[in-house]
Amino acid sequence: MSDILFQPLGDPIAGGDNLQTLADIDPRMTRTHYFDGRLLTAEDLERDQIYLDQRLREVGKALGSGIIRGLELSFSSDPYRLIVEPGNAMTPAGRVLHLGTRMTVNPGDRGLISQLNQGQHTHLNRGLYAVVLRYVDVPTDIAEVFPTDLKSRRGSDYALVTESVQLGLVPLPLPLPATDTLRLRARLMAELLDNKLASSVIPEDSVALGLLSITNDTPQWVDSGLLRHPVRPEPDHDDLQEDLYRQYQSLLNDITEYRAAGGLAQPFAASDYFQVIPPAGRLPKNTLDPEIGLQNYFPESFDVSVTPVRTADLDLIRRESMALPPIDLTRDANLGIMVLAPLSDADYQTLSRQLVSETPNIERQFLHPDPLALRLYRTRASHALDTDASVWADIWKRTDSDNLLYVRRAVRVAETGISAIVLAKGSDPDSLPDASDGGTAEPRLPPAIEDEHTVFLRMVNVHSLAKIRQANSEEGKRAIKVLADILPREPKAIGAVLDILLCVEAHYNPVIWQTLEQAQQRGNLLKLRELLISAEPEIRNTAKQVITAGTDLGLADGLLAQWKERLNALR
Repeated sequence: MSDILFQPLGDPIAGGDNLQTLADIDPRMTRTHYFDGRLLTAEDLERDQIYLDQRLREVGKALGSGIIRGLELSFSSDPYRLIVEPGNAMTPAGRVLHLGTRMTVNPGDRGLISQLNQGQHTHLNRGLYAVVLRYVDVPTDIAEVFPTDLKSRRGSDYALVTESVQLGLVPLPLPLPATDTLRLRARLMAELLDNKLASSVIPEDSVALGLLSITNDTPQWVDSGLLRHPVRPEPDHDDLQEDLYRQYQSLLNDITEYRAAGGLAQPFAASDYFQVIPPAGRLPKNTLDPEIGLQNYFPESFDVSVTPVRTADLDLIRRESMALPPIDLTRDANLGIMVLAPLSDADYQTLSRQLVSETPNIERQFLHPDPLALRLYRTRASHALDTDASVWADIWKRTDSDNLLYVRRAVRVAETGISAIVLAKGSDPDSLPDASDGGTAEPRLPPAIEDEHTVFLRMVNVHSLAKIRQANSEEGKRAIKVLADILPREPKAIGAVLDILLCVEAHYNPVIWQTLEQAQQRGNLLKLRELLISAEPEIRNTAKQVITAGTDLGLADGLLAQWKERLNALR
């Protein structure tokens, strides 16, 4: 079967100058048709060059713009030099930029700069400049031009066009205040976060390599992290977060090196330099002291904790935290921050166990978050803190300062006491007016927001457990009803029942519910739980433990006789 075709775009009759007037044809998308005997002109060959160039640029635009590899920017002040390493990049216009060798530019050579800019820019104004690598066509070689008619004369023109790159400075519409360089760079990191300003002033045939500050006609410093980004399509939220993370890491390294070189060994706060920081990133190790429960890096209103983690899990935790909003140190308050102290698998297994309380889980506050976490404060406590100081000293000694990471914590149910907030839920049929009374009944109000205890008890209770561990006797069914009435409405009691059911094998189903009922009536439910958890997990040993401790637990003689029958049935 042949294809069904329709009229193509374009007029097969029109051509030449009329081609420009056709609304449905882009002249750059036309190519020359070659055939024997045709007279070719420069226009015909240039048409093919434009066509191929446009097609290649369309591919480049689809790939995105940014640095593909290399093109690291550095600055030397003695003598003044801008240095760009070899590499490749893609411009927003779809041009591929290639720098094969190191490029060194002297920004103080006013004569050369004036010559390359038609006599302009003999003086560089005070301000901030984007350092860009730009696509440029360079005419090279000489070719003779022969006359095309009797009136023309012989001449010359350039023979080749070489695609090259050129370093340039683009002024940015941003003030350059007389302030500390590191603090200014941190402020610019926040102002340039959304990338809109840079994209509006940087030419589309260029790629930004960094930012340059000029004062008194002299370059002062270069930030190779600002404005620069890897090749990508239109940036989304994740891209901008990664830009912020990369810029923060670079600037934090410069801050720590500057302070170390100046002998400033004391801890500093993030707000001393930064306004905005990413939701995850490194922090100086000396700003925290888990032995005394102290931290200096985050505002006092932040809830800061530290916990050991496996080094292998660090990157995954960081990437998950990067989905959260950036941290505004000047506006945000009451944020949760977790500092991750990475350890090897062997160290984590050994040291984390030493941080876990010997108190059984059932005695803890329900859903206690992060049992390995240690709360840190901005001021030293006036009383001794129970922080497992010796264990944390060992953890801190084994923690690599280069891998110490903080992450912003998402608001969690167990910490807020809020189980859910439903938005735009729609109408509940039960809340609609009753038609039987003429539709005048008051709508039923939605239930109050439930805390985590209520949610747990609604989902895990005696009846839900009985559906899984069913009683196979009338005595067992009666015990379930009694237990549901007398058991306190609290997670601790339900948790004890759940643990006991997990410890007792299904062979003892005919007696387990009666045992739970009698133990609860005599206030020995938690004691029974501790007995079974500490016992060796073996089907005969379970019955032996219950029978031996039966009198202390307050179990009836008849029930203990049934336990003995179940034990003898295994022999």
